[in-house]
Amino acid sequence: MTDRAAAGDSAARRALFEQHREAAYRTALRITRRAEDALDVVQDSFIRAFDRLAEFQRESGFRTWLLRIVANRALDVLRTRKVRQAVPLDPDDESRGPQLAAPDTSGPSGQELERQELAQRLRQALEALPPDQRAVFALYATGEMTYGEIAAALEIPIGTVMSRLYHARRRLFEMLPDLAPPGVLENTPRPT
Repeated sequence: MTDRAAAGDSAARRALFEQHREAAYRTALRITRRAEDALDVVQDSFIRAFDRLAEFQRESGFRTWLLRIVANRALDVLRTRKVRQAVPLDPDDESRGPQLAAPDTSGPSGQELERQELAQRLRQALEALPPDQRAVFALYATGEMTYGEIAAALEIPIGTVMSRLYHARRRLFEMLPDLAPPGVLENTPRPT
């Protein structure tokens, strides 16, 4: 199928897109932590992959090659992301102060609130990871890639993958100690 796609066959390209878009999106989202950025990364990554398909060496599978492009593009987005501050369009808005809304009595249940709080805590912890650790963790967390495939995707040695994953997990457990299995922080040997 990749040969047909490289030759410009639109049906083959569509099939590759359909087959790999979910894994690409999950990877991009785990690295960028923003749905809008992840969608942009996926779109850009597929365009780049299809433009360079003739250069694809086929030493690794298409999925591994594509996810390498996705991970690198997502890391580029992180490097260039700037904090966006909301600026009121109307200068009079600043003088009004915050507007109070009526309380919402149809809010989520206690269990849903706990789930939302946990998701928020996990997002914040993942955002605090260094980009190289976040990329390895994101590729690993999809559950679809082996250490070897992650190493190939990021073009780093397997030992580096293992080390970054170890440090990412340890840092997450330190930031979220209530979620760490008992004794994991004390009994986890450091990689050599």
